[in-house]
Amino acid sequence: MFSIRTRIEAALAVTLLICIFLLHFYYNKFKEEKAQKQGVEQLFSKKQTEVEFYKNKNGQLVAKNETVELDNKTIKDLVKQGNLQFLKEFNNLKKNYKNLETALQIQVKISDSLKSKLTFIPEKYIDKKGDTIKFNAFKWGRITEWGYDSLKQITPDSVIFKKRESVPLDGVLYWKRKWFLGKKRHFVEVTSKNPEVEIEKLLNIKIGGKK
Repeated sequence: MFSIRTRIEAALAVTLLICIFLLHFYYNKFKEEKAQKQGVEQLFSKKQTEVEFYKNKNGQLVAKNETVELDNKTIKDLVKQGNLQFLKEFNNLKKNYKNLETALQIQVKISDSLKSKLTFIPEKYIDKKGDTIKFNAFKWGRITEWGYDSLKQITPDSVIFKKRESVPLDGVLYWKRKWFLGKKRHFVEVTSKNPEVEIEKLLNIKIGGKK
């Protein structure tokens, strides 16, 4: 038979183990909730909407932004609240987003200053009255490594403009620490070989936590 003292010591030991387990459980839960709150704050922060730029060794403009880290439950809640609606565009995502690993959103604009001589060619068209109208139509076009532009007058007061342009995008996702024991911070960088392309918006969400 165990003595009363032994029983008390055993009970205290079990109680201590339970307390340690609960403390560890709630501490981890607190850390996860804090991390998600910080992630949501980062997602809607002014810093997130401002893309950082630098030129690489090839002279290309590179857009850089810090990655937002969220779990699947937070993603689901945000979508319900009307945010991250672009995720609904993809058929193969589960409704609870448990199979989502990374969400990426890039917005680009193409801008250039064009200057060229117009050429004129004889044209004719039939107006609403059925009369044939002759006029000198202007025509313009250019071909580049990335596509083409063309402008052709079809009536005295209307034109057809055609444009086709490639938008090649190269990107990386990486991590770095402020010091060797510091927390990993993830970043995404995107650039384009097409000099007319500029990255306006860059958002990368890395999914962490339990699936």
